[in-house]
Amino acid sequence: MKSVVRFSIKQTVFLNVVFVILVIAGAFSIFTTPLENMPVVDMGNVFINTVYYGASADDVEQLVTAEIEEALDGLEDVEWIKSDSYRNFSSVEVKFLDDSDYRFRYDELRFRVLNIKDELPPDADEPTFMYLDTNAWLPVVIVNITGELSQRSLERYAAELRTSLQTIPDVRDATLEGEYDTEFHISLDPVKLRRFGITFQQVVDAVRSANTKIPTGRFRTRESEFMLDAGDRLNSQEEVLNTVVRRDGDGNFVRIRHLVTNARLSHRDPSVIPSVNGRSTVRLPVTKEEKGNAIEISQAVKETAREFESKHARDGIQVIFTNDSTIEINDSLNTLGGNLLLGMGLVTLVLWGTLGFRNAMLTAIGIPFAFLGSVLMMKITGVSLNTISLFAFVLVTGIMVDDAVIIVENIYRHFQMGKSHKEAVIDGTAEVMLPVIASALTTILAFIPMLLMSGSTGDFFAYIPKTVTYALVASLIEALFILPIHFLEWGPKDGSQAARKMQEHDAEDAFSHLSSGMFAPFWIAYRWSVEKILNHKIIAFTAMTLILVTAVGILVLSASGVLPLIKVEFFPGNYFRYHVTVNTPVGTAIEKTDAIVRDLSRHIMSLGKSQAQSTSGSAGYFEDEDYTRHDGSHYGQIVVTLPEEKNRDFPENPANDPQLHLEYIRGRLADFARRKYAADGPMPVTRVFKESDGPPTGKAVNIRVTGTTLQDAVDAADRLKVFLQQPTELADLVDLADNRPSFHKTFKFVPRQEAVFEFGLQPATVTRMVAGALNGEYVGKFRTVDEEVDLMVRIARQADRGNIKGSGLAQPLDVLGIPVVEDSTSPVLLRDLIEVKPVNEPDVKSRYKGKPTVTLTADIRPGSRLSPARVQVLVSKYLKSNPDEFNGVTFVFGGEFESTSKSYASLTMAFFIALLAIYMVLSSQFKDYIQPLMIISSVPMALIGVVFGLLVTRTTFTIGSFLAIIGLAGLAVNDSLLLIDFMNVRLRQGKPLRQAVIEACAARMRPVLITTITTTLGLLPMAIGIPNKSISWSPMATAFVSGLISATVLTLLITPANYEAFEQFKAFFRRVFQRDRSSKKALPQQ
Repeated sequence: MKSVVRFSIKQTVFLNVVFVILVIAGAFSIFTTPLENMPVVDMGNVFINTVYYGASADDVEQLVTAEIEEALDGLEDVEWIKSDSYRNFSSVEVKFLDDSDYRFRYDELRFRVLNIKDELPPDADEPTFMYLDTNAWLPVVIVNITGELSQRSLERYAAELRTSLQTIPDVRDATLEGEYDTEFHISLDPVKLRRFGITFQQVVDAVRSANTKIPTGRFRTRESEFMLDAGDRLNSQEEVLNTVVRRDGDGNFVRIRHLVTNARLSHRDPSVIPSVNGRSTVRLPVTKEEKGNAIEISQAVKETAREFESKHARDGIQVIFTNDSTIEINDSLNTLGGNLLLGMGLVTLVLWGTLGFRNAMLTAIGIPFAFLGSVLMMKITGVSLNTISLFAFVLVTGIMVDDAVIIVENIYRHFQMGKSHKEAVIDGTAEVMLPVIASALTTILAFIPMLLMSGSTGDFFAYIPKTVTYALVASLIEALFILPIHFLEWGPKDGSQAARKMQEHDAEDAFSHLSSGMFAPFWIAYRWSVEKILNHKIIAFTAMTLILVTAVGILVLSASGVLPLIKVEFFPGNYFRYHVTVNTPVGTAIEKTDAIVRDLSRHIMSLGKSQAQSTSGSAGYFEDEDYTRHDGSHYGQIVVTLPEEKNRDFPENPANDPQLHLEYIRGRLADFARRKYAADGPMPVTRVFKESDGPPTGKAVNIRVTGTTLQDAVDAADRLKVFLQQPTELADLVDLADNRPSFHKTFKFVPRQEAVFEFGLQPATVTRMVAGALNGEYVGKFRTVDEEVDLMVRIARQADRGNIKGSGLAQPLDVLGIPVVEDSTSPVLLRDLIEVKPVNEPDVKSRYKGKPTVTLTADIRPGSRLSPARVQVLVSKYLKSNPDEFNGVTFVFGGEFESTSKSYASLTMAFFIALLAIYMVLSSQFKDYIQPLMIISSVPMALIGVVFGLLVTRTTFTIGSFLAIIGLAGLAVNDSLLLIDFMNVRLRQGKPLRQAVIEACAARMRPVLITTITTTLGLLPMAIGIPNKSISWSPMATAFVSGLISATVLTLLITPANYEAFEQFKAFFRRVFQRDRSSKKALPQQ
């Protein structure tokens, strides 16, 4: 190793040039690497949505959903298929197996579904597909166009702005949401139809005939060629009104204008009505290309939108931004960046106080170099800067200087022994080069197996091991090659005081660097403690075993839910937005639901800008925690964006805790709904939940109850719901609900066959006429200036806009007065041919893996010790104790419990792989089987600190805490690795065992404490929330800090005892073996 160091010293100029180039390249990479809130991750979910307008939930399930599910039967790598069939709408969700080729399977899925589109009802729209990735539910920003204008006008303005937004570099798309489907409606007056003796079907046939256009090809002669076209498409209101329906006997023509209340451009009844801050809007969610910088794109979008707003200010156009991802990014930069800078400052101060100013500066320079070097590697490998990679930098802040601390401290120790600068650099670096490489490698190998985490969660957190690896590689290069030449040029100059120690006894030389200074009292206490433990090993080992068993027991009991001593939560995301779902009684018109959503939105905004920055409302659907969409005219949702942390002022809690604020909002909305709708109705049911900024995990409690029939599932769900509502541990469950279908009144118009045939008609003809009269009948396309839209003939309704006289249908049963066969004296009316049957139909039919399903969901009250795992344990016990009540019914635990179980299982495997990899590296270095196990025994010491640290601080155990345990596996072994390496060296020098152990402890105490303090201080601001606290990452930092402190203290105390006991054990067996061998040699002589 000395030759390597000597060679690098000779290349001082070259290495300094490389150093400067890497710093400049890293700085350039910071400004060119994509910056985003969350990494682009494929979720492995696909939603297939199909609109079948006018169809009941039963018809949608049988004619659309079942056909799609059958087409997907046999598709490989499918974990499950879940479907919801609503009136007018089918939604099929497909979840692929984790880590399968999502894109390939998605293409195959599309092919299969599009292949059977001809088997779907002809009136059903073509299925649409949504491939779920983070761009689908985390746009860069949503631009809302609002104003006191018609929806059609807002759509035109939004379309104009969309064109400008799509020209911004790295913008993938700006889709238009909230636009209505334009149609041309011919609204017939029933009174006028009777007056002229014309039936609805005659008008339909007349318009369809007049609107016929047939491409006729071409006609050629010897000299020329003519293009031919037959017929024409209606393209103006005047042409429609002049369409002839019949010629009377007196020669007069009855035209459409004689029969209508109006004929004009209108729109299909909306299935979704958007709003923003309680006002009408059209939305433009802006998504970016993978390489795009979210902050730059957001700024460009805002500038473009504000210019558009100024340009059209006279028209009353206003632009409002919602779902702005830069809020999360800026918060992450402020929180994580603040933690990072404060951690770096604390680390530098510690180095200054322990190693002196020059040594501190030489060591601390490794932090920005490692940061810039890792960003450069991220740029090269296509890894973006995001919330997760920024946290990884905070995590690794103190770790980045560990290698430099060990090398500088060892060089300085040799320098204190009186050696020249060059000798100290060569000897000090060479002595620890291999252990430093091994320690860096073990740390990297501890993080690398995190890449084995399965599914989208694994893809999310893969940025941590990648970022940590890049940072450690950069810091190792700096420590081994850059730092020694810098120490040689700019290191401390005064070694006279240390030189005087050279003539003292060897044993005293080993402790001379601890005879004075701030570490002297630590050494006195440490030496006394080590000698006590060495003299009482059995007591120490017994106590350690008991503590470890207790810690493991607490963790297992809490994670499994058997005894929730530590609260377990998958990923406690930060609170930037929360959702309010609105559920009104089935049968509520979408316009009424929209009015309620707007009332609630205005109420939330009335609380002030310190409590809500904006509200984005939708009537016609809501999305749950898994971003699964639930459609229906009686559904609605409001997405509320909270103000930035510095602008928050929650009156109910001065600490501005967003978790408590959500409890406050639940109460306020429930009270507002009671006061406003108790008398007039309909009474909405609201539910409030946070929007996680991590991977979607679903609700805390999600239990799918699947039965042979829907009634079986409903009955089982009822019994389970009663159990969950008991005032026991489960009292902390809130928003307990299920998705069982609600039933609404439906009029079925059924032809009476005898009466139909009596008049020479067919049942299908009468059925089509009823459907057309009630819902309109499409008769082709109407050509506007810039597009073709559907042309519909319908019976006017009294509530139609522009229907001044109020002619038309007021109630569904009014259609019975429409004539089928006209006669001046005795026309045949629909009531003569139709029987009306009032029935109750479900508003939704849900299936899981092809079987009827009811899903029970609930959240857990903030601050509760209850966990999803504990709920699963209690529910499982209840189900096992009542097996007869649930025959033929299956229960599947989804949501957060499912996500946690999968992730923890893959992380457990990653943990053991990390230990195996570390063992292989250590066994290669030490060329021994047992000593690597002694080194790895420091990992349980870290686990003790994690468990008791979380228990004492009452911090939640999250997936980040589990990641911390895996990361600690690499850090914890570093201290014992160097300690045992130094013991081996001194033992090989022929020193007595106890002396070798004590001298190694003296040599390594200072660097071990320094590296631990620097790593701890690098994470401490994050753990305690200074200057800002991250709800998402604080538990991981707390686990890391407590585990590292525990591992360091116990390693310094227990590893010497382990080493001495092992060497004594080896010596004992060596003596026994030699005695046996001597006895065997003596036997022949006797």
